[in-house]
Amino acid sequence: MKKMFFLAAAVWSVLPAAAQQGQGGELSVEDYYLKESVQIEIIREQAASEDREGKLLALDYIRDSLENGDKNDDIRRVLEDIGLEGTVNKTRSEGRVANNFADVRMRAVAYLGDVGTKAAADSIVKIIRAEDEPAVVTEGFRALAKIGSNEGGKAMDTINWMFNQFNTVNPDNRLAFSYLDALDSLLPKMPRNTADEKRIYNDALDKIRSIINNYKYITPVRAKAKSVLTSISTKGK
Repeated sequence: MKKMFFLAAAVWSVLPAAAQQGQGGELSVEDYYLKESVQIEIIREQAASEDREGKLLALDYIRDSLENGDKNDDIRRVLEDIGLEGTVNKTRSEGRVANNFADVRMRAVAYLGDVGTKAAADSIVKIIRAEDEPAVVTEGFRALAKIGSNEGGKAMDTINWMFNQFNTVNPDNRLAFSYLDALDSLLPKMPRNTADEKRIYNDALDKIRSIINNYKYITPVRAKAKSVLTSISTKGK
């Protein structure tokens, strides 16, 4: 946390003393946006660092910004960039991918869920479609469930496809549970006006039924699937 203190101090130090004090101890609108601009530049620089520690530091600072209610689109873009590192955006060292940090990507998608906008949902979809780590996809499902944005069935189509990619051969209970949470949030809002939308909706229902009948899943996961199917049926009436 010492590094976080120094980052905050660096942001504050760029402001003139008068701006820091202001009338009544408050920043003017101009000084507020200057401070915000410097903050995002520091976050960008940390996120672009080659080492894992720098990216985690950027995520710590983003967490603090989100907790303070700052959910601007600059933060969303930085989180998307972090979430695509090691999968789409690769840095190689001696033939190996040097920036493949699954735990970093997990935090990025979780924070995108906290940003909560449609653009954030689109960023999560982009990230998990390129992902090969079940833990990151699981976190992505949770974040999409939290946001609840499913315009045209885009998010629903992605999580159906990703669930199929990971669970056909080797069922993963955690991923299945988060998938069911996402369905519970997204399916009731799923439009069914076009053939493609009906396909996506029915595909999700088929997957719920497959989980119920697949005894490779633990009992709580199958029970969750039954609950979600009942809930969706009730909401759909």
